[in-house]
Amino acid sequence: MTVLSVNGEPIEETAIQQQMAAMLDVMTAQMDWEDPQVLRTRAREWAEENLIEAALLRQVAMSDPEAVQDCSPENEVSVRLERLIARITSRTEAPLRKDIVAFYRKNMESFRQPERIHAAHIVKNIDEQNSAESARAAIELASAELAKGRSFAEVAEEFSDCAGKGGDLGRFERGHMVEAFDDVVFHLDVNQVSGIFRTEFGFHIATLLERIPAGIRPLSELLDEIGAHLLTERKQHKLHEYLDQLRAGAEIRREKRPVL
Repeated sequence: MTVLSVNGEPIEETAIQQQMAAMLDVMTAQMDWEDPQVLRTRAREWAEENLIEAALLRQVAMSDPEAVQDCSPENEVSVRLERLIARITSRTEAPLRKDIVAFYRKNMESFRQPERIHAAHIVKNIDEQNSAESARAAIELASAELAKGRSFAEVAEEFSDCAGKGGDLGRFERGHMVEAFDDVVFHLDVNQVSGIFRTEFGFHIATLLERIPAGIRPLSELLDEIGAHLLTERKQHKLHEYLDQLRAGAEIRREKRPVL
């Protein structure tokens, strides 16, 4: 058995095993072709590295003489760690627009998306309180109101069991809703209102508000998302540099002991 310590602080074997177990689940699912023993060895190494880095950060955080205000002893470590990491990454420069554009151009294929639609619906649920007969009667009343020329949003607010926002479901791709719903709404024309149809939830009437073809998302939609991603990467890089400095001056010991 290997006994691990960081600056004299022991790392419990149970902690290593817990980290290993969590990693092995993910690694086995993602690399099922790999030799299980190779995966176990790799998971052990990564678990130890994670715990070493956590110990180094915790030791620095707890040595900070600045007091933590209005915090219980149980939360003090996490508060101190958050404060330390914020201090380490505080001077990280936000990415410029040219950095965002360069990342977008390099990774355009990762921003490809399938066809999406923007739809709204009126639903009368079938459940323990509402029979299929009562739900069908209620949805027919909604259908009659639509036939009078009332707006879909207005009828949805009055009749739908999912009222709010005029029945607006937002934008979604095929597979986000149940199949019976997709089979109707994805075949509607824009502004077309469906007839009454049934899914596992109950009876529906739907309308298609917009169809967004498959393709690569435009940069204008992604500026904030890519900017946040790049900023996070830069903060992680600063944190790794700081950890490298801590490791260089740390006493990290691995001792082999016989298993009794």
